[in-house]
Amino acid sequence: MSETIERAYPHAPTADDAPLDTAALAVCTTVLQQGAADLRRRFGPVLGEAVVDRQIEDSLEELRRSGVPRTHRESTAIHFAESRLLALAETTGVVEPSVPRVLFVCLQNAGRSQLAAALLAERAGDAVRVSSAGSRPTPEVHDDVAPVLSEIGADPAAAYPKPVTPELLAAADYVISLGCSDECRERTGVEVRDWPVGDPAEADWERLQEIVADIERRVDALWAEIQGRFAA
Repeated sequence: MSETIERAYPHAPTADDAPLDTAALAVCTTVLQQGAADLRRRFGPVLGEAVVDRQIEDSLEELRRSGVPRTHRESTAIHFAESRLLALAETTGVVEPSVPRVLFVCLQNAGRSQLAAALLAERAGDAVRVSSAGSRPTPEVHDDVAPVLSEIGADPAAAYPKPVTPELLAAADYVISLGCSDECRERTGVEVRDWPVGDPAEADWERLQEIVADIERRVDALWAEIQGRFAA
């Protein structure tokens, strides 16, 4: 077992971490250890437990750098590591992809890419694996975006900002950059489609609705393309 996980990561806070009380610390520790055990069980036989542990540790560190609060960093890291491990398993050929994969990328992964991912997931369901990421993710989704995600049918609590990683990029059939800067596109290192849409962080409510409508039209066109390309 990885030393980081064995000693329970919450016991090693950094200077910018707020302290947790004993009960909260115990919950974080349990979530991390149980989640790690589940990922080892699922991915250890095909990728190796050392690879699984490295992905968990790296996911924890990435989210710490992004400023994700300690109160839900461990649970978020397990979900993040799961998506990365699945992508790694597919790109290395040990698991065969079962559905098309779409990755939406923006700068902070707090608005545009989250909205696009939620809209496509609502339309495609299990027929497409949808993910999102950012080149410089923030700790939380934008406040004005969270209620829109709820209206779409997504769980805002599950829409956590996360960084772009090589595994997610390599596994994607489509990489969509939403109004991203040159920095964002350069960091992906792969061919991307650019959707030049407005930034919800700078919008009032009326403008936000226009941005959502713009993304929705683009998502509908993409979904139609995916259905045509991957039709049985």
